[in-house]
Amino acid sequence: MLSLPLIHGRFPVGVTTFVTPVRPSRLVGSAKLKSNSADHALQLEEVAFTAYYPADTSYNPSKGVDWLFRPLGASLLGLSSYSGISTWLLWPVVYFFGSLIKVPAYRNAPLLHPEKTKGGLEKQWPLVIFSHGLGGSRTAYSQFCARLAASGKVVLALEHRDGTGMACTPRSWGVDRGTAHRTIVYLREADVFWENGGPPKDHPMPWRGEQLAFRHHEIHVAYEAFQKFVTGAQIEIDTIDGDPFDKASWSSLATSGDSIIKHHEEIILAGHSFGGATALSLLATKPVENYQRIPISKVVVLDPWLEPLPTPGPVPYVPAKQSHEDPKCAEALMQALLDGTVNGSSNGSIPKLPQDPPQLFVINSETFTIWKDHFARLQEIVATWEPQGRRIATLIGSKHISFSDFSVLPILHKNHDLSIFDTICRLSLAFLHDRLDEALKEEDSTTGMNIEIVGTKPDGKPKRKLVGNIGHVIVS
Repeated sequence: MLSLPLIHGRFPVGVTTFVTPVRPSRLVGSAKLKSNSADHALQLEEVAFTAYYPADTSYNPSKGVDWLFRPLGASLLGLSSYSGISTWLLWPVVYFFGSLIKVPAYRNAPLLHPEKTKGGLEKQWPLVIFSHGLGGSRTAYSQFCARLAASGKVVLALEHRDGTGMACTPRSWGVDRGTAHRTIVYLREADVFWENGGPPKDHPMPWRGEQLAFRHHEIHVAYEAFQKFVTGAQIEIDTIDGDPFDKASWSSLATSGDSIIKHHEEIILAGHSFGGATALSLLATKPVENYQRIPISKVVVLDPWLEPLPTPGPVPYVPAKQSHEDPKCAEALMQALLDGTVNGSSNGSIPKLPQDPPQLFVINSETFTIWKDHFARLQEIVATWEPQGRRIATLIGSKHISFSDFSVLPILHKNHDLSIFDTICRLSLAFLHDRLDEALKEEDSTTGMNIEIVGTKPDGKPKRKLVGNIGHVIVS
């Protein structure tokens, strides 16, 4: 079996993909498909997410989960649409890796009861919600999600069906339940259109804006469905392939009488690239109607792509009594804007709010850090969320794909790719375990931010790079 790297951690990892219907289905945004003008581009009919979790392997579950979406022909079309590379050039790679590569985890294994762990010290598994980036999938970040799971967490990796994933097949939940009635592959803005005056004007990137709104719905549906599922409430939920799984293990209780999954508080939100933008957007936006606020306490953002987000901001959303909607806060903000000073400066930075937002930690690639304007905006955003701490880490030599499984594919990866990925996981876990400052002090590879010019880009602009050894960490 050609496999991704073995998963290191305290616990073996199980993988189960769940689906739940959305009743009634919803249309999000107003974009329509050019391929069929009668179809809305964003139809919310079913939500899917892959759970990575500590597994009970006492029943000898089978090991090895398909890494690429089936059928491989759909993955091929989606990857071609995303990359702009001909299917004729891509098909040998897609079929080779898609046919052979497995996620080294236990398929549909029961969830391990935390009190059955060595020493019985665990009481509940923390819950993580993960959002993938453009061209990603619910398994494209299996290494990162599995590392979190191996540390003792339940991770729900969304399969976003907004046209940002390689491919997916929403199913019918009617008479022909379980039958896929359409396949969605990666959608470019050129694949959609708007009637009646064109795209909406209230967003810097209209198509991405509507996809963000769709993702908000998916995250809320997944969270609420999962809560009902683990508490034994009535909910339509199934595995994506219809295979059996141990339902009882998911609704088990601790001796205290609580669920073995901490799903009602201290939720962790994580995402990469557009998934990072999704996390920030979700937390900066009032919950979608009919949904309750998700009690998120920590956020891990991996190389966030900020351009789809409106400016200024984003800033953490708080209820009216604590936000700009509060008369006193609104009055102070208006005066600051009239004076041309915000946060005591004249640089137009984002105003601080009288609130306690979720703790935020950002890990950036070198590619995005030397993107000067983008990094300046990131620093401004993080200063609003974490005014007291340094919460951006950049890894020298890392690229935008360094956070996904694509960076550690067998045969293709280099030794430093594995080292960089390991550092990403270690820093993320240190943050989640409240020992980030300690971990950074222990790092013998931290360095300062120094940039040098190493040439000229094709557009005539200077080509820049960070000074230091590959894998070294810059904290800012």
